[in-house]
Amino acid sequence: MIAIVALGLIGLGVEGKLRPTSLAISGTPSDRGEDLARQSFGDSSPFAVLLRGPAGAIERQGPRLAAALRRESAATVISPWDPGRMTRKLPAPPPGAAPATPSRALLLLDFHVSQSEAMREAVPRLEDILSAHVHAPVRATQSGFATISRALQRESLASAERAELLAAPLLLLVLLLVFRSVVAALIPLAFGAITVFAGRGILVFLTSLMPIDALSLVVCTMMGLALGVDYSLLIVSRFREELAGGHDPARAAALTRRSAGRTTAIAGATLFFSIFLSAFFQPGALLVSLATAMAVVAAIAVLVAWISLPALLTLLGSRVNAGAIGRSRPGGRSRVAATASAALRRPAVATLAIVAPLLLLSAPALAFDTGSPGVDELSPSSGARKDSETIAAAVGAGWQAPFILTVAAHGGPITAGRRLGFLAATQRRVGTLPEVRTVIGPAVIAAAARPFRSLATELEPGGSTAATQLGRLGPRLRKASGAVSALRGGLDEASAGGGLLGEGSARAGEGAELIAGGIDRAAGGGRRASSALDRLAAGSDRLAAGQRDASATAYNLSLGLGTLLPNLSGQGLERAHRLAARLEAQ
Repeated sequence: MIAIVALGLIGLGVEGKLRPTSLAISGTPSDRGEDLARQSFGDSSPFAVLLRGPAGAIERQGPRLAAALRRESAATVISPWDPGRMTRKLPAPPPGAAPATPSRALLLLDFHVSQSEAMREAVPRLEDILSAHVHAPVRATQSGFATISRALQRESLASAERAELLAAPLLLLVLLLVFRSVVAALIPLAFGAITVFAGRGILVFLTSLMPIDALSLVVCTMMGLALGVDYSLLIVSRFREELAGGHDPARAAALTRRSAGRTTAIAGATLFFSIFLSAFFQPGALLVSLATAMAVVAAIAVLVAWISLPALLTLLGSRVNAGAIGRSRPGGRSRVAATASAALRRPAVATLAIVAPLLLLSAPALAFDTGSPGVDELSPSSGARKDSETIAAAVGAGWQAPFILTVAAHGGPITAGRRLGFLAATQRRVGTLPEVRTVIGPAVIAAAARPFRSLATELEPGGSTAATQLGRLGPRLRKASGAVSALRGGLDEASAGGGLLGEGSARAGEGAELIAGGIDRAAGGGRRASSALDRLAAGSDRLAAGQRDASATAYNLSLGLGTLLPNLSGQGLERAHRLAARLEAQ
């Protein structure tokens, strides 16, 4: 009993650990797309923020709001006040909606956190930012999948609480009619509540192992109360019959556990294992979460009814009949029990009388319109629903929870020319679909990169003579620089020579001319540069026996080579300069 109370206390904080409703099914295209997007870009929780008010006030407060949102480390923002954005126009509104005017502005932002974290933390944080930076006469409205999930979760839990408050007095009334004793009626109700609270405590521990949805908590409440009351009612009824048969409380409790307790254990075990095994075949996390909640409360209901309840009845003894209501029937049986006995004597009539109304009550279920959880499930008075409908009326539906198409390249960059063109064309085709309002994608990148494509083609190896010449020029210059370094060393050693200054100088001039000719030919793209460099090396060997004054000439040559490229002329290099100018202009 102490363990059950402890679980009940732990279960008081289960609401803060619940996950948003997820309909993802492992192995489906949508699930693979989500995994690809998460692996490539991380978690994503998009929101739409609509500003309404006088145009001047929006122009003053909007940039400050966008700046404040960008200061959030986990947020990416797209706003009308982004650098380079020349328009403040909103997307075209849906048919029948008011036309877009400067009195409205739309900001799109993405918190790079999981949906559960966005639901618990990002939504309150966004509300705080809007309250701090948006003031009258401007009004701010935000919505997103996390906002709607948060509202759905709160409304589901509130509905479960209201159901508990309505079910408790009705159950008590039915139990009073069955037992005609206040104590006997309170015992099943109390054990039903214990089953619910203990189940909530178990779910708290399970949230660290698997996602638990708010609907699971609702199922835990409904099924826990139903099973707890049902199994406890059977045990109490049997115990009272054993007492009426003349057995002492201990003996009556033992006989009750042997008969009704065994029936309860078999029924509960059958329910538990059927639900537990079905969880392995459920296609999505939501159904697994629901099955887990049902299995948990079924197990707790059996344990409570089979272990704890007989011990409590032994302590109560005949006081289980305290608070009697009305006169007792002969044999201690109630009218309900007598009616049940009569039904067992005529099973066919009883079956028809029970099944026929149940079929009529279940007939409306054939008209169920199933679908994914959405804003339509919220009550008309819900603030989250009103905000979502406000944004949809102003700029069209879908901004709160947009479709995301993720494309990955197997090799090379996704921004390669043909790939980027394909993505831009795909974006345009998607944008022409009847129900698509706006598509944000790589088309703008493709348009901005179009002027560079011709330059990239010209600069590709083999794409043009100039590009080939420029590609060959660098290695030739590096070889020439190395040759001159070797030349300087040789000339330093020959500085002790002398007597042939004029001849050495003439040869040095000849060597310089050969260098210039070789580099010109390198710029022209021929193979003569290598032979010129060979001749330069031969001249260096001859000059090694030259005069000391030739070293100064070699030094000047090395300096001249450092500034040779900017002074080179020719059709190829002039074209290179024009290409560089065009690149800078872009």
